[in-house]
Amino acid sequence: MREYNPIFKLSDKMINLLTQISEEVGRVGVLFEGKINVRAKSLIIKKVHTLLLLEDCNLSPECIENIIRGEKIYKDYKESTLVKNLFDVYEMSVKLNPCSVNDMLFAYKMLLGSVDTFNYEFREDGKNDVDIFEMNSIPSRFVPGAIRDVFDWYKKSDLHPLIKSAVLYFELEFLKPFKEYNGIMSRLWFDMLLCRWKDIFLLICVHDNLIKRRDEYREVLYDACKIGECNRFVELMLETVYEALKNADIPKAGSKVAEPKSINKSYKNEDMDESVTVKATSSFTKKLLEVMGDEVLSTNEIMLRLGMTHKPTFRKNYLNPAIELGLVEMTLPGKPRSRHQRYKKIS
Repeated sequence: MREYNPIFKLSDKMINLLTQISEEVGRVGVLFEGKINVRAKSLIIKKVHTLLLLEDCNLSPECIENIIRGEKIYKDYKESTLVKNLFDVYEMSVKLNPCSVNDMLFAYKMLLGSVDTFNYEFREDGKNDVDIFEMNSIPSRFVPGAIRDVFDWYKKSDLHPLIKSAVLYFELEFLKPFKEYNGIMSRLWFDMLLCRWKDIFLLICVHDNLIKRRDEYREVLYDACKIGECNRFVELMLETVYEALKNADIPKAGSKVAEPKSINKSYKNEDMDESVTVKATSSFTKKLLEVMGDEVLSTNEIMLRLGMTHKPTFRKNYLNPAIELGLVEMTLPGKPRSRHQRYKKIS
């Protein structure tokens, strides 16, 4: 079987931009030192706002915050639901592996608001959305294999992480693997890859710069998809990253970024081999505690109350985080796999 290789050529411009970005990463990293282990709600709202603007959704940051708080639901119920789900995905993103196809499918289901089902699917012919480019993509039967090939290439390639991330970004736009929200997913995934490369990107909204260059961005992406070659698109994304770093909103000396209610999580990046200590709120943990009440329950009993059937998903996203946080304990801690194992909330 022939391995996937992207159609692009490393240019002098890319190399120059990588040099400039490295310098800015060093400068901004020093100024952000001590402030990277928190992720403020306002920062996530800004990222959500930017991603939605690029989808021609013009809700203000204030409106987005009201929706997230549940204070107001706008007439467009689907849009309000998208805002809340996208916010939840961003909070959960620090726990996902950006090199995992399964984690991408999980994030997409979360975006749709159907995380309790394990029927994660790519698009099917006749069901994919018609985006702003009004282009044909590959038949849906080839999508799963193509996506896995791209991810395998990303993990094996010796190219600079920024180059690989921009190429993967382009491939997601080109393949349009989902029935809707392909643009949101591709931009979200690019942001996740940046954050895993350097954790300062947790505090920087890279796509904000694309708002000013929206027409150029769409034109470059359209042309790249048309010919299947992504040189100019990669260069544009490197320019965007450089501008975002250069114009980063640096916290003043002695100031701290507001800290959200969150989960401590030490994430080991498999591709970049760097540890990133981050925090993320888990709506799953809250839901788990709600259904458990004060009872002592088995795994199957808890899953039944959650309406879940897939045990690995339940353990990964609900049970294990709650145990790690000290919110839930086992009745038989010395025998974690015992069929007599039960779980209860810690008062």
